[in-house]
Amino acid sequence: MLGDRFVQGRSKFSDHDPARTEPVPKIYIRVRFGHLAEGSIAQVDTGAAWSVLAPRLAEKLGVYGQLGQRVKLSTRFGVHEGHLIRLSVTLVADEGDDLETEGTFFVTRDWPSNVSFLGYSGLLANIRFAVDPQSNDFYFGDS
Repeated sequence: MLGDRFVQGRSKFSDHDPARTEPVPKIYIRVRFGHLAEGSIAQVDTGAAWSVLAPRLAEKLGVYGQLGQRVKLSTRFGVHEGHLIRLSVTLVADEGDDLETEGTFFVTRDWPSNVSFLGYSGLLANIRFAVDPQSNDFYFGDS
């Protein structure tokens, strides 16, 4: 592996979601979902069972009604029922190349947050990523 390129892109991450007030810093990166040209902010959550798509984005993408495995997801917002769907997602690079990949996302209309989460299972486990908290850099690449 020495000499191989570990990542293909780097983006700056924010410690806080500008739309929410949370006392604990988290990692928020810029992404694009599906065919949407507009970028979004998503929280990187390596402890999340699945990635979660914010309801407003699910509506824009027209993914409600897509067939997918029906599951219950236990979160800090409570237990929610929804479906798991496959969705393309692009991690947006400030330097280097964007990473276009696919992930498994939990979708439900009753998700109480407008924040999307990038979870380990079904997405982050399939790419290379590293975090430099001293410079707020998020590095990513194909596995």
